[in-house]
Amino acid sequence: MEILIQAKKSAADPQVKAYAQGKLEKLTRHFDHILQARMELGTEKNKSLETMKVAELTVHVTGRTGNILKAVQSAEHMNEAVDLVIDKMDRQIRQHKEKLKDHRRTKPAASQPAAATTAVRPNGIAKIKRFKMRPMTEGQAREQMTELGHAFFLFLNEDSQELNLLYRRHDGLLGLLEADLR
Repeated sequence: MEILIQAKKSAADPQVKAYAQGKLEKLTRHFDHILQARMELGTEKNKSLETMKVAELTVHVTGRTGNILKAVQSAEHMNEAVDLVIDKMDRQIRQHKEKLKDHRRTKPAASQPAAATTAVRPNGIAKIKRFKMRPMTEGQAREQMTELGHAFFLFLNEDSQELNLLYRRHDGLLGLLEADLR
């Protein structure tokens, strides 16, 4: 994760920067797919003419659309504003992670007939997917399968340069199919 901390209109206090850096590094404890975290520290006057410390946090996370999460918090002291904005972002990241999990786990409703939603070809195939395969290890394939929430994962084995199928067995363990083309 790339971390950027900058101050608006003035130089940031090194102690506050170090404090914010430590807090930002903890964001990955719930979700390790954070690409960049950018925090801007500044001050602003509110209606009662009090000077408030403001922390703005923008986090870029992996996803199909390159998701961006934002949070802004203000407080009397900069460390307090940093704590508040980190807490707010932590909640947003957990919600984002849950949304990804829920999205992957949703199944089409059983009450809808499959023929009504997709056109079935004469050979009984409803959908054809094509994708580029890059060589990967069994461990990387296991991570991809888990991340996608699939019961199986087809991959090009980096060691053997052959197609392998990793699948989840009924007992919860993983199985690996290797094609023997000899």
